[in-house]
Amino acid sequence: MSGRRRPEFDVPGLAEVLERQHGLARRGQLRVLGITDKHVQQQLEAGRWQLVAPEVVSADNGRLDLWQRRWRAVLHAPTGWVGGRSALAARGMVGFEPPDIHLLVPRNARPLPLAGVVLHVSDRIEGLDPGRSERLPLTPAARAVVDGGAWSPHPRLAAGLVVDAVRQGFVSVAEVDSELGSAGRVRHKVAMREALLGAREGAESVAEIDVAPLLRRAGITNFRRQVRAGGRRRDIEAILADGTILVVEVDGEAHETAERRWADADRDMEAAADGKITVRVPTYAVRHDDARAVTRLRRIAEAAQRRAL
Repeated sequence: MSGRRRPEFDVPGLAEVLERQHGLARRGQLRVLGITDKHVQQQLEAGRWQLVAPEVVSADNGRLDLWQRRWRAVLHAPTGWVGGRSALAARGMVGFEPPDIHLLVPRNARPLPLAGVVLHVSDRIEGLDPGRSERLPLTPAARAVVDGGAWSPHPRLAAGLVVDAVRQGFVSVAEVDSELGSAGRVRHKVAMREALLGAREGAESVAEIDVAPLLRRAGITNFRRQVRAGGRRRDIEAILADGTILVVEVDGEAHETAERRWADADRDMEAAADGKITVRVPTYAVRHDDARAVTRLRRIAEAAQRRAL
């Protein structure tokens, strides 16, 4: 074999390895197939292959796509698993893909640092799938949620990850609860527990979870989350002292477009036709002006109490 031909057409088994690993291979895998370091160097010098990690080559010279970056990480640390938010994104979860690939490795692995890869050392690897030859090694979804939350820079991101993983159907509340129980002491565990409680009640965002304490502080305790009405869902419905139903909608930045404002107004008019009062609480108020939000909600609750007398 020389640098003039593409070796995947000459070496039995190489094409299968490259197809499975999105065009990447470890030097050790190549040696098993009979491709020596000299042969690899010929391909690198010919510009057909590129070295993407100390022991990992790519059988093309283009920029690595996302799946190739994932394989680059696990081939660089062959005893590791793609974990945390990276594992959830590889499973299809949207909205939480980190810029780097997060990799869970056993404590005795000690791989070299690699740009674009965040290594997380763990003693807790029992139960992880040892099969590594047929697919990209990923930690289970519940483990990925708990790890991703613990590896997050702040608790709100951890809570949001838990809620969205449940909302998108990648894990159940019970699965994450069980994983949290076996994880021991991890960062942001309290925030993830609170997020699980909100997810169990039907919350679909961290802001929805955050607004519940505001309602309780305002004296509004009889409420339900994600109530279906006319084929739509309302974030929260509370029953006030006089029997009035208060609809509380928690609005993020996505509600700022003209189209969304009209859709929201249409929902509010529909609720009014059913005799319900709607208040919209922006996420900004929930996070940065909660005292005023509580004051306004308390006035609504007190007015209902007076009407009930």
